[in-house]
Amino acid sequence: MIGKIVAIGMVSLLGLSALAWRQSPLTASGAVGPAPAQAPASPQSQVAPPVSAKAVGGAMLPARLLECRLGRIANFDPSHEQKPSELVLEGNHRFDLFLPSIPVRTTEPPRSTLPPEPVDPRTRIVADPDGIASGALGRPFERVVDYWPERVEMTTPVGGGAVNMIILQRSEAKPGLVDLFMTKATDAVTWDQEHLYSGHCKLAAR
Repeated sequence: MIGKIVAIGMVSLLGLSALAWRQSPLTASGAVGPAPAQAPASPQSQVAPPVSAKAVGGAMLPARLLECRLGRIANFDPSHEQKPSELVLEGNHRFDLFLPSIPVRTTEPPRSTLPPEPVDPRTRIVADPDGIASGALGRPFERVVDYWPERVEMTTPVGGGAVNMIILQRSEAKPGLVDLFMTKATDAVTWDQEHLYSGHCKLAAR
């Protein structure tokens, strides 16, 4: 659901914290509201080491190629609540993303003030013909927290202290698809309102 992705994304922006996405800032109606302050991370998340396959008995997430169609959110207004049905999407942009096979995570990620875990260099934006990822195409991801299929959070530095952030989440409105939200931001309350994209992705046939 677009509203859920936007609201949670504003909370966990840049922190990529498991604690943040567990504490959903949605209102009871599921509407999008102003972003609350980022929740403090738990002590465990401050010291969580990178996950290894050995640590979880060799369980691995599969490699995933996501083929997405995104539109720009043209009427997002953080000053008041908006239901997902009220959001207007403009355009129809192709956006493909590859997530490699990695060990299943069982611990929370380090908070944003700590060095990020190493990112598998195979993780990449495969296609962005319209350039909606703010120049992130071809640049390595800095932080990736992969809880597939429930949630994946990813950031890529794009210059000027900004990052391109991508949030993937299992779609509630369209079972079998994945919701994608993308924005360019500098912190948890400062994002480019001209660069808010949302849409759905499907797994490419293998």
